[in-house]
Amino acid sequence: MPALAKDDRSSNPRLWGGLAVGFLAFAAYVLCATPTAYPLDSAELATAAFGLGVAHPPGEETTLLLAKLFTLLPLGSVAFKVALSQAAAGAVAAVLVYLLVLEAAETLAFVREAAGEKTRVLIAAAAALAFAYAPGVVIVSNRAEVYATQTALSLGALWLALRAHDKSDPRLAFLAALLIGLGVGNHSLVAGLVGLGAVAATLPLLIRSTARARFLALAIAAFAMGLLVHAYIPLRTSAMFASFDHGIDNVLWGDGRTLDGFLWVVSARTFAEKTGIVHGNASPWDLPFLPIEELTTIFALIAPAGAYFLLRRSESRVAGSALLVGAAGSMAAALVGGLDPGNPDIRGYLGPAFALIAVCSGIAIAVGTALFRLRQMRVVLAVVFLAGALTRFPSPTQYPGLRQAHAADTEARGLLADVPVSGALFTHHFETGFLVGYQRFVEGARPDILWAHLPFAPNPSYAERMRAAQPELAPVIDAYRAHGDLAEAWASLDATHPVRIEPDAVTPVEARRTLAPVGALWAPARGSPVMMPWPPLDLSVLAEAAQDPQVRGYLAWRHYMDATWSCELGFRDRARERFAVLEKLVPADERFGNLRKRCAQ
Repeated sequence: MPALAKDDRSSNPRLWGGLAVGFLAFAAYVLCATPTAYPLDSAELATAAFGLGVAHPPGEETTLLLAKLFTLLPLGSVAFKVALSQAAAGAVAAVLVYLLVLEAAETLAFVREAAGEKTRVLIAAAAALAFAYAPGVVIVSNRAEVYATQTALSLGALWLALRAHDKSDPRLAFLAALLIGLGVGNHSLVAGLVGLGAVAATLPLLIRSTARARFLALAIAAFAMGLLVHAYIPLRTSAMFASFDHGIDNVLWGDGRTLDGFLWVVSARTFAEKTGIVHGNASPWDLPFLPIEELTTIFALIAPAGAYFLLRRSESRVAGSALLVGAAGSMAAALVGGLDPGNPDIRGYLGPAFALIAVCSGIAIAVGTALFRLRQMRVVLAVVFLAGALTRFPSPTQYPGLRQAHAADTEARGLLADVPVSGALFTHHFETGFLVGYQRFVEGARPDILWAHLPFAPNPSYAERMRAAQPELAPVIDAYRAHGDLAEAWASLDATHPVRIEPDAVTPVEARRTLAPVGALWAPARGSPVMMPWPPLDLSVLAEAAQDPQVRGYLAWRHYMDATWSCELGFRDRARERFAVLEKLVPADERFGNLRKRCAQ
């Protein structure tokens, strides 16, 4: 009997189909994975995973713990290893799409009877790979991020909830509640709204239960167990405040040692305060077109038919309802977050929606195949859809492939090299701060210099850590926090630690007037300072920026801010040099054009 069971497993097309989907998705993400630190939040998350820090609100504890395991692997950079953690999560999400298609299709009796198992497996694999190779799915699965983990957790909870309904097994519902809790410890908005789909799937099981109070109590207990991952925040915060001699550059947002500080992190209150600005730049009317862009026209447009077939039959109505509620929750999260089609993070918010739309597309294909009269052509049709999905295998060297992503790392290294020995560096742009933190904490670069990211200074916990670890910077931190004499604080520090400053949009004009450009940064002017030129962008950096919008945006912002200061302070030759670079990076940018006109007046 054991031998027979083994033979059955080895010839099981469902098993081999799932393994193939997981392998093909993981292989794509690994081949496309960033080898070095990347812009956006990636450098920050890689640093926090490596040092078990506290990432930006809402904390992302589940992802950080998962990624920490991957940092122990003996291969590649830390950034690459953390990207591998997301590649693994993305592959799991693809397999869950495959399983959801199979199980939802099999709730339709006529599909189960007319389409053979191998045909259904091919269709499920096609839908799963259409999802896996969507550009927005690739870009959150090949770098340090949190969204591939969240999509896998949300889909896992939904799959377990549907299995619980199908098998009338409440234990699977409790596992689903556990995953939702872990998801809330990762990205509460997406986890909570998409989790409503899993709740919808288990409601019939609750209604049928003869011990509803016990069912609810155990489900809540399982959810609470998942939420225990939040304990990471106060524990790690306390550990990092206990030792200022090691890891001062590690990521630590807020002060999780107090209840108010803990709630500040997990509620993402700091981002809620910026919703007016975010939504002012949002484009919610683009939402219906994003699934077409991600999944291709045919997969996106046939999805409503799949949902219709699930909803119109009683035996599949629970599955159809759960899928729609989950997809709607993901879309609602994107709208609440501020739907900007150019922001890859919003594609991460929409990851579960893309997955569930792909599931409905798979159902539509399965129904169409089952209704096809020529039985021998059913497999052929399934193979055609699978081949179409496979043609979207991402190129490792073309965005969203990040195999050659070195520009941000190169720029961060160059910026640190511009700081004199025993100097003091003050960054302003969030991406620069994350990249510098990665270089210093993970790579051990420039331990001789002092460094502070000034936009963090208003946070009391950051100021406390800076004063304890780098007391020389306290006057600058205090002046920034109190809107005091920042120029005097910089000039005083410059006497002992040569100061270098990244230009920004908020430094008071009075303080800017005391500065002069030195290389890629600015410094307090002393008499007639030597104006060291900003080294030209490496050709490989320009080539990468040409095809990667995130790199292009990061570089353009730095050069734009430098050009702004140069124009305001009379360094016209410097401004023209920056304009020449911006002409290569963003020639049609309206803000750049307006600045150049003002500077010429």
